[in-house]
Parts: sequence; C-alpha cells; structure tokens
Amino acid sequence: MSIRVTVLLLLMMFMIGISCTSSRWIVTNENKIDPSVEPTVVNVRNVLLLESEPTYTNPIITFSANQIVDKEYLQRVEMERSVQQFRPRWGFLTLGLSATAFTFIAANTTLISSTIGSNKKLMLNLAGGILGIVSVTNLKPVGEPILTGQKQLMDQSGSVVLSDTLAPGNRDIQLDVDLMISFNGDTVLAESGLQLNNNRLDVNLTPVVSLLDSEIDDDSKIELELSYNGESPVYDIYLSSFLEPRITITDPVAVLRSVPLINEFNAITEVGQGSSLRLLDEDSEWYRVQFGGSEVFVRKNSGERVWKSEESAGAINVFEFEEVPFGEIDVENSVPILKQNNPNDRAIILTNGNSVNLDPRQYLHRDHELFAFYMRSALQMNSSQITTIELDSSDEWIKEFEEFASFDSTSSLFVYLSGYAFQEGDGGLRLQNIDDETSPPILSSYIFQKFEEMNPGSLFFFSDLEFTEDENGSAQSRLGAVQVLVETANALTRRLPNSVLLFSNRPGQKSSVYASSGFQNQRHNIFNYYLADAIKRRNTRMSDIIRHLENNVDYTSRRLHDRSQDIQAFGNTTLRINN
Repeated sequence: MSIRVTVLLLLMMFMIGISCTSSRWIVTNENKIDPSVEPTVVNVRNVLLLESEPTYTNPIITFSANQIVDKEYLQRVEMERSVQQFRPRWGFLTLGLSATAFTFIAANTTLISSTIGSNKKLMLNLAGGILGIVSVTNLKPVGEPILTGQKQLMDQSGSVVLSDTLAPGNRDIQLDVDLMISFNGDTVLAESGLQLNNNRLDVNLTPVVSLLDSEIDDDSKIELELSYNGESPVYDIYLSSFLEPRITITDPVAVLRSVPLINEFNAITEVGQGSSLRLLDEDSEWYRVQFGGSEVFVRKNSGERVWKSEESAGAINVFEFEEVPFGEIDVENSVPILKQNNPNDRAIILTNGNSVNLDPRQYLHRDHELFAFYMRSALQMNSSQITTIELDSSDEWIKEFEEFASFDSTSSLFVYLSGYAFQEGDGGLRLQNIDDETSPPILSSYIFQKFEEMNPGSLFFFSDLEFTEDENGSAQSRLGAVQVLVETANALTRRLPNSVLLFSNRPGQKSSVYASSGFQNQRHNIFNYYLADAIKRRNTRMSDIIRHLENNVDYTSRRLHDRSQDIQAFGNTTLRINN
C-alpha cells in the first residue's frame, strides 16, 4: 500500500471521528400503566368527604357522600428511542491515529525497515487498522440524549391499585354515621345513627360552644370524628374559624367611653345588661369594642368575653339608654312639702365612691342629687344646710366635720352614706380606702362620735354601700352578715338613742340599679328610688317608709336582676322626718 493510500485512509478515519450521532432505546418508566388493558375493579366503598368548612356567617361543616373505586392496573416497562451526539476524545484519537500511521508506514514503506516479510506486513496492516478503528470509535457523548417521542411498552413489571373518587350522581347513598366531638381530650357531644340528606351531612357547630367548660382562646380547637363503614376520619376545627369574641354586658348599666379613662367628659352612652358588642382588643382593665361605626371602651368588670357565631348572636344587640336630664324621672319631680324650713336642720352626704382606685358606682352622683333634692323640696332646707363630704385617705374631710356646730333639740340631722365598704373578720364594718386593720372602724368610732358631739334632736341615717372583699382579699362571709350591721347600728344608737338607721342591703348582697334590658331605666339605685318614692307618697313616719322599702326593693331586685336585696333597719323607727 502506497503512502498516499495510507494518508487517505487516516484522513477518512479522522473525519469519521470528528462527529457522530447514534440512536438507542432507553428506559423512561419502569412502571408504566398499560392503557390497552382494562383495569380490574377490586373494591368499591362509600365515603364522606369534606365539602365546606364552617365560617362565622355559616357555622356549619358539610360533608358530601362519594364513592371511592379501587382499580388494579397492569404495569409495563416503557422505553423511548433517543438520539445522542458524540465527539472524539482528542488526546486518545491523536495517539491512536499516530500509532496507526506508524504501523501503516512500517508495513508499506521502507522508511522503517527495508526487509519486511509478507506475514509481518500483513500483521502490521491489521494492527494499524485495529488501532485506527479503536481511536475513531472511542467517542465522548455531547449533551443530553434527545428523546424522539417514539415509545414502546415492553415486558410486564407489576401492577398497581389506584383509587378513583366518583360523585354519586342521581343515586342516594345510604350511610349510618356516628358523630363525636371532643375538646381538650374530653367528649362534649356524641350522636349516632345520623342519616344523610341529599347525599350530604351538615353539622351545625354553634350548639357545641355552650358545652365547652374550658375557656376559649384564639388557638382553641375541637376534634370532629365521623365513624361509618369502618372509616373514622378526624378533622381539627379551630373555633376562631366560625366564632368571634364579643363582650356581653353583665352590669345592669355600663358606660361606653371614648377613651379608656373615667371622667365625666368622655362618656358616650349607656348600654344595658345583655348588650352584645364586637371585641376589638383588650388590656388589663378595658375592652375596646365596636359601637355603631366607632371604637369605644368599656370597663372589663362591666361585661364578660364570649365567643359567638353570627347565627347564635344574630344582629349586634345593644340596649342603649337615652340620656334623661334630672327632673324627668317620676321621683325627681312633684315632691310634696312635708315640713317648713328649720334653720338648724342639716343634711350630710358622705361618700367614698369617688375615691381613687375604686370603680365609680353607677348613678352615684344622681343619687346624691336626688337626696339633696328631697332635702330642699320636701323638707325645705336651704343649699347652705346641705353638705357633701368626700371620704378619702387624705383626711381632708376631717376638717369639714370640725366645722359643724352643735344642734339644738328641735333640729334633725339627715345623713346619706354611699360608696364601698368591707366586713372585717371580727365583724367590724369598714370603709374602703379609708379604714385599715390597725385602727377602729372610722364609721363607728370617729364619724359616729362627731354625730354625738353635734347633738341633734333626731338623726336619720341612710346607707347605700357596696360590700366588697376585705383588705386581705378574702371573700365576704354570709355567716353573721346582718350582725355586722347590728353592731354598727348599736354603736350609733348607744350614743344617740333618738336615731334610726337604714341599710340598702346586707353584706353578701348587691345594691342594684333600677334598670335592666327590656325595662325602663329609672337611673337610680333601687333603694334610693323607693326611698324617694316613699317620701313622695307623703310617708313621714320611718316605720311607713321602711314598710314601703321592704315591699318594693327586694321584689324589684329579684324581678330585674334575679337576686335578693333585703333592706336592714335599726333604731327608733317611730321617728318622723317632718318633726
């Protein structure tokens, strides 16, 4: 073979090795479902699937009946034809072609050896050809294989069972369903044998809330379990998904304020017991609620936080009381004159109801105004004869007592005491924010002593106190509740036998306001309203006034607030207020 032939052969080998493409079959899916073979139905079952979750406007969770069909499908190995681009491995190709050229030159020329036998020449040519072929065919793939889309299913590789969910269509699916709802691990509701209606099961979750004993918060959830046909799916439902917090007013009357601060200038309106307001936020003392289109504030002790859905709450119910100027309530007008003015008569309003750290009592100022109004109108006192003394821890009120001169035997002293008191363990009646454990009770020691020094001809003492926990925080004891009032009354009647004391309620009871949802708001405490009503009816003897209070105060408190309120009377009940 000539050198030209050798060079031409090497060049052809080189060109062949520059670029090459190849096609082959590769496995793309070892478990391809064979669509040509019909699947085998292995199981059919009826199930309930969640269709809609509860919301605030629709607190109903709905499940729809469906059929789940389990089918077994044949699987085969899927292969696809691909095309791959190759290029030479240049280093290996260069060495291989060099070796091929050398063997061809050695076999076909005399450049290497002048005496080569025919057998050696054949062997060298054969070796050169093999080296050339190996050099050219040892290629490197370029890029990813290009799939041609030509697929073919080969041998069977197995089978798979798949589930298909089907709507029932016009068929009625019959299921007996047992329902169990749990909260914090405790079962709160269990029902069995529930039937589907139009292939649906609706569960109203609103009644469940009333069965929950634990306090609800934003993270509270219930567990709903359905049991049927061996299935027992469990669903976690957050209560906040269908409930919202509201404030239900528990006080007979609550004041809504523009800012979380108590003063006479920020009161917006008054709402009655049972009013429901949407809660927006809260802190340790105040709720921020929605009233109309405004954000307002109400004291936390005026209501309680409840969770309601729109279905249970309905519209936002607010029992709003209109502002009524003093004089428009029936006991605030048309008062008879029962006595001509005695310049020596005196009336004192004592109160610790405005002290710091005490919640202002509802209609306290209006009750004071009512008492002063009857002193002026029924008993014809001048304004100078009526004094209001604020009892507080500053002791400034003591100086005001010192200014009272002695009375004569024809004079009368009328005292109205309001505010907060507590019963000490030893039975003493003490005034909140004034008394302490280390000194005798202010009322029965110092104040009664001052009354004795005034030496009135008769003393009428009217007390409307709210009894709270004692200074140590222990609850009010009902045992001996009246005895503490007896001892307090005795401390006065021993000094002034010609005196009478009236208490609006006994310790352990509440002095209620004459207002409630669905009733007219008389804007006074029940005791003060009927005290004024008795005088307006021209009752002047204390026994008659007491009888009128006994007939009406407890009855009205039970009717409006479902709680008793028993007035307590001590002393000389034969006294007349017009003497």
